Amino acid sequence: MEVLNPIEGKTYKLPVGYRFDPSDEILAGYYLRKRIMAQPLPNDLIQDCDVYQTVPWELPGGGNKYLNWQRFFFHDLRTCVFDNLNKREAGNGQWRTIEEAQDVELSNDQVVAKRNVLAFWEAKGNGFAKFNWLMHEFRLVSKSLPSMVFSVAVYRIFEKKEGRKGKKAKGSEGETSSSSSSEEEVMDEAPIVIDFTMESCIGTGPPSPATSENS
Repeated sequence: MEVLNPIEGKTYKLPVGYRFDPSDEILAGYYLRKRIMAQPLPNDLIQDCDVYQTVPWELPGGGNKYLNWQRFFFHDLRTCVFDNLNKREAGNGQWRTIEEAQDVELSNDQVVAKRNVLAFWEAKGNGFAKFNWLMHEFRLVSKSLPSMVFSVAVYRIFEKKEGRKGKKAKGSEGETSSSSSSEEEVMDEAPIVIDFTMESCIGTGPPSPATSENS
């Protein structure tokens, strides 16, 4: 099986029956940590991309069952300016926070990952319509200095299985929304997954503070 990297146009071969579907711990503790420390990654399936440049269904990738119909990106938040982090402008819509700063414990005892979950709302007339797209944002935080939050994040972006773009129901406050307002991360099943990690997530130390930001 070959998986196409949508940004660089490269292809990567996966063993038959495998999909790229890293867990939260692998995504943050391995891939994000290596990206922050400028260490080589075992593949280029996660590329740098401004996830706020457009609506989610127009981002590179998608429609690939070997990525479990998910899109993965790195993005440096220092390149963005938001008036409200809980309502982040993207294309003609907004990513709105529905879960904030959930801890993801990592094997490394010097950093912890924080996971934010956001749902996409598209501007419609005088209001917004909620679509079935979700974003998982992971950032690393120093355990010894919690105010030190690293600026580079890794993202998992996907459309919920129970609905497709354009299927909406009446929501609160005169807005339209998808049939469920809670996060139900129901994705197509991947019976076997592969994360390409050839070594432990346990590192020798925290990522370099040079790539962090103080909040």
